[in-house]
Amino acid sequence: MFYILNCPHLPTLLVQNVKDKPFLKLLGLRIKQLRTQKGLTQLDLGVLMDNYAEQVGRIERGQLNVSICTLKKISEALEIPLPALLDIQVK
Repeated sequence: MFYILNCPHLPTLLVQNVKDKPFLKLLGLRIKQLRTQKGLTQLDLGVLMDNYAEQVGRIERGQLNVSICTLKKISEALEIPLPALLDIQVK
């Protein structure tokens, strides 16, 4: 049996696993690239994400390990499909 979970405002976690840092940095750069292409500030994106303004900078710097629900909010705010948001190459 499968359950569909509603995604409440799940907390984001500070990056503690060193192995995750390169991926999160690349993800943050990807989000920043897409945000600036849309002409949005970090504050604009945060407001579009339902008041995540203080977290956008930390996400873009790769300092937060965000939940899939937060990634969904980012993709919706940027009006791009979630797979396009995650289109990054980790070396």
